[in-house]
Amino acid sequence: MFNRRIYLDYASLTPIDKRVMKEMKKYSSSAYANASSWYKEGVAAKKALNEARKKVAGYIHANSADEIIFTSGGTEANNMAILGSIEWLHEQGVEYEAMHVLISAIEHSSVRECANHLNDKGVQIDTVNVKSNGIVDLDDLRKKILPNTAMVSIMAVNNEIGSIQPIREIAKIIRQSRAKNLQAKAGVTSIFNFQSEIKYPLFHTDAAQGLLLDLNVEQLGVDFLTLDGSKVYGPRGIGALYHRHHIPLAPIIYGGGQENGLRSGTENIAGIMGFAKALELVHANRYRENARLASLRAYFVSELKLINKDITVNGDLETSSTHIANISIPGIDSEFFVLQLDARGIACSTKSSCLRDESESFVLKAIGANSKTSIRFSFGRNTKISQIKKTIRVIGELLRAK
Repeated sequence: MFNRRIYLDYASLTPIDKRVMKEMKKYSSSAYANASSWYKEGVAAKKALNEARKKVAGYIHANSADEIIFTSGGTEANNMAILGSIEWLHEQGVEYEAMHVLISAIEHSSVRECANHLNDKGVQIDTVNVKSNGIVDLDDLRKKILPNTAMVSIMAVNNEIGSIQPIREIAKIIRQSRAKNLQAKAGVTSIFNFQSEIKYPLFHTDAAQGLLLDLNVEQLGVDFLTLDGSKVYGPRGIGALYHRHHIPLAPIIYGGGQENGLRSGTENIAGIMGFAKALELVHANRYRENARLASLRAYFVSELKLINKDITVNGDLETSSTHIANISIPGIDSEFFVLQLDARGIACSTKSSCLRDESESFVLKAIGANSKTSIRFSFGRNTKISQIKKTIRVIGELLRAK
């Protein structure tokens, strides 16, 4: 029954690729041993784990496989990068009140809630404004980086409007701020002086929605990068954090000391192997898939405008990922319209599924768009032109019936 429906909510969750399922089954039913065990099967599981780590590191051009920490998903990876960095500084004697953290106004809720949690402890939190196209205002970023800024976290691709942030430019601004801080330290006591080899602020990017980008961590200039298996046709409950060597972190989960002591718990070998396979498949078809989705999205938007010329795109198609189109349709109630589409066999969303309890999207509010009339359509590997045409036809029928 589900196969007859049209699924246009890939930004929320991607289906697991059959080739990924096959890989996971192998490590669930036969090669299933605990990687911490010393017997033959455990050694084999450890070998598989190490190979998967190397593959993931290779896909994002990390210098070492040890820079990859497997997590339960993107939310945990974001928490690990932000909370782990601040908690390590606190353990070194830096007061919470002395530290400053900077995030963008449109970050995922897992980053926003980390910031709120730190704010409750006394950490100063600021948000960087975004322009109407959803791109970070770089001038505002420059102004808001302070000498005591410990962390800047700005997502690579927004999950609601698809805006692609200029991560390299942001990294350059952060490097410039580090240089200014070093120059200013002559005769001045810095809260980071005890850790002279680490340059602050650190830079984290949530790249869970960046499956179609070239995520080269060395070229991007990031210290931390988040990945999520559920956004790349991989298993749920698995993700990874790229963690640049020599950047100190305090663990946020304690136990057996797995993942270099940073993420305790028996490794999910089946999930990790499936995740590595999913990234391999995404990497192999990225350019072709980008072009295909760009064509589908352009057709979708142009046809909608023929139905009603006042239909607009929230954000900017030129500066957003090809798999997301956030559309404002004048005169509708977005929640009721999504239910009407659902009744006609089309699945889409009004906002991020992580904002279930919020009355409106803070992302759309930040760019000056109207949540009440906006719907997010997100496309993926199984999206066909015939499905797009049917969706357009149904939207037209619903609008004419108003």
